[in-house]
Amino acid sequence: MSAARILVVDDESSLLLTLVANLELEGFEVLAAASAEEALAILSATPVDLVLSDIRMPGMNGVDLFREIRRRTPETPVVLMTAFALEELVTAAVHEGVFTVLPKTFDVPHLIRTLSVALRRPVVLVVDDSREVAETMVAALDAMGVRARFALDGESALLALGEGVAIDVCVVDLVMPGMTGPQLVERLKAMDPRIVCIAMSGYNVPEMLRAVARRVDGFMQKPVPAERLVDAVARVRAGGRR
Repeated sequence: MSAARILVVDDESSLLLTLVANLELEGFEVLAAASAEEALAILSATPVDLVLSDIRMPGMNGVDLFREIRRRTPETPVVLMTAFALEELVTAAVHEGVFTVLPKTFDVPHLIRTLSVALRRPVVLVVDDSREVAETMVAALDAMGVRARFALDGESALLALGEGVAIDVCVVDLVMPGMTGPQLVERLKAMDPRIVCIAMSGYNVPEMLRAVARRVDGFMQKPVPAERLVDAVARVRAGGRR
């Protein structure tokens, strides 16, 4: 099996060289570009499996680069990174389907883990016993460029994972008939500890929250606005709690 090909884009030459060297040590095939314009020229000639790009660069910024990549090859995952508090650009990128945004304070092992997950092209699994809620949340994620699917109960969620569906984030309703949210989280984590879980509920369920607190990376009160859901997914993919 050939190595995944990653294009790294950063105008800071020392960081670019460091990133390329570290990724090559991990077995990736790596291309490098010092600007978004150079990156687009490379992409016109050479297909890649993932793009890792800085946001703040002279000329075209990383978010505009992401938009052009999405226009050309929407299936290519893009991970952005920034050393600055560029809230408006970061929010725009997240709401348009970038895989995640990493702060430039990341360590190399964390970066490798994040890129490895992105290369799997995973989906967000929404688990809710209300078909209307589940379908609405998946449609909202899809509309923002985030791949997603739903399950209406815990058993269906476990079945999807058992069938090999690449799931990296699971948004779980705590109150469901049959298998409860906390029970599902425990079983998901047992099957694949890499899965990040976000709990949600429309009820005040302190006992369930306490039971699941150390196993989830965030909690959202239903109904969940689409923007908040996408923000939460991007944040946990970057390694942060919501």
